[in-house]
Amino acid sequence: MTQVLIVGYGNPLRCDDGLGWSAAEALSRSLPFPEIEVVVCHQLTPELADSLRSADIAFFIDAAHDGQPGELSCEGVTLQLGIIRSHQMSPAHLLALAQQLYGATPRAFTVSLCGECFDHGATLSSTVETALPKLTALVEGLIRQTIAQPCC
Repeated sequence: MTQVLIVGYGNPLRCDDGLGWSAAEALSRSLPFPEIEVVVCHQLTPELADSLRSADIAFFIDAAHDGQPGELSCEGVTLQLGIIRSHQMSPAHLLALAQQLYGATPRAFTVSLCGECFDHGATLSSTVETALPKLTALVEGLIRQTIAQPCC
């Protein structure tokens, strides 16, 4: 059975920076499968490598700062070797850490929407709120496709 990890991260008290949390929570409601683990956090930390070790595929969801507000992006992640600093973790660094510690090499993707407002506040901008279903539909489709076609 394919194991899926969804990590939504950012600051939910900085408007659109809370996108990762909102998306992860929406996906946990629409994909209530036991093979899917959903994690929400403020930033990526080394402890997430432990969750990656049992995943076959991982999605890292965060708001982007560069681009057109509401613009959707999905990119594959390749591990990044080198010095890992706990306050500067990236999905690529986490993949490298999971490989170094556990020999784990899940496929991984970063999924983001470009934010419009990063001021203090607990609500998403209308632009990001409107685009959020497009992001969750993309991730949901990739997950359903992955689960339907088990790896190995």
